[in-house]
Amino acid sequence: MRPIIALSGLVAALLSGCGGDARSKPPQEATQPVQISAETHSANLQFAARMLNQLDDPASGTNLCFSPLSLSVALSMALNGAEGDTYDAIAQTLGYEQMKREDINQQGRALNQLLKPRDPEVTIHIANSLWIQQGFEMKPDFLRSLLTYYETRTESVDFTGNPEAAAEQINRWVKEQTQGLIDRLFQAGDFDAATRLALVNTLYFEGKWKFPFNKESTQDAPFHLENGETKQVPMMFLSEKLPYYKGEGFEAVALPYGEGDYRFYMFVPEKGRQVADLRKQFTPENWAKWTAGFREIDGILKMPRFKIEATYDLKPPLSALGMEIAFDPSRADFSRIADVSPNRIFIQKAVQKAVVKVDEEGTKAAAATGISFGVTSLPAERFELVADRPFLFAIVHQPTGTILFMGIVREP
Repeated sequence: MRPIIALSGLVAALLSGCGGDARSKPPQEATQPVQISAETHSANLQFAARMLNQLDDPASGTNLCFSPLSLSVALSMALNGAEGDTYDAIAQTLGYEQMKREDINQQGRALNQLLKPRDPEVTIHIANSLWIQQGFEMKPDFLRSLLTYYETRTESVDFTGNPEAAAEQINRWVKEQTQGLIDRLFQAGDFDAATRLALVNTLYFEGKWKFPFNKESTQDAPFHLENGETKQVPMMFLSEKLPYYKGEGFEAVALPYGEGDYRFYMFVPEKGRQVADLRKQFTPENWAKWTAGFREIDGILKMPRFKIEATYDLKPPLSALGMEIAFDPSRADFSRIADVSPNRIFIQKAVQKAVVKVDEEGTKAAAATGISFGVTSLPAERFELVADRPFLFAIVHQPTGTILFMGIVREP
């Protein structure tokens, strides 16, 4: 089997009581894609680092995996419906406070185009959808922005009268977009009489290693957990010339997919150090320093074959990063989505679910991020890296520096 990384997403509920029908309008003709600016790149790295620190819970000893890209796309879509302090809070959380709404949308569309691989060994598919309560009237400009910049598909469902069918319809779409890696994003209980719409982003990635591991060389070996225990895990073996970096208190190696535009970065702390200490060093400045320092040298890599799963309630970390107002039914301002005065549209729930599986042949990854809304009423000559202890990983698009997925493996 190939390695699989699957993530599933952000959900926000908007409650409202408006009549009328939501109609998809044809997208405006796309302008020539722009390149990713240094400002956008820095903001995306900062957001990934902040979410990594918010989501990790070292005391629990659990694994971590999430998609900063999927989450940022979903929040950027929601940003098109926000105004005033709510807009500022989401933009600041994403690191986009110095950018105009139009620039954010243009950069999002450009990134979507730039991430598309020209490599037959790599597949990436990004899809967005908007699920609208039957009869809920939305503002044309909001719909037009989602269609134009995010190629968003729109569908009508009955959240209030038949939440089971609504959940099943969305889950079926998510499963299709993620090649079956994610089969359930929503439960019927996620929707109530106030739910009016759900924004869903899916991200599917599949890549074959440039240098596959030999299955015959995989052997059970000890993996040292942070609680002092040891467990036997299938340890893969590779002897190859690979990008390698020796940092302060850690070693790192990069495994390229196909022709090398995408890489799997693995950062292993030195023996006696905790992966949480390494995680705290992850900043845009350090990331730039680390990735610039990789050099291809001969070496031996031993790493575990692993599968990890994680589910996160994103409301606490996003609130901690400054987005509290977006979840507040008395203060949130998503008036660009629809006119529900005197009521308010707000983000009711946010969750991300993730599954990561890695083996000898390559990696598959999928992320689904949904937002549903509701209304108030210098290297050595040769290296040997044995990942027999917790480590940090990231899947990165080299040309843009975009982090698609990242996480921490504490127990394979």
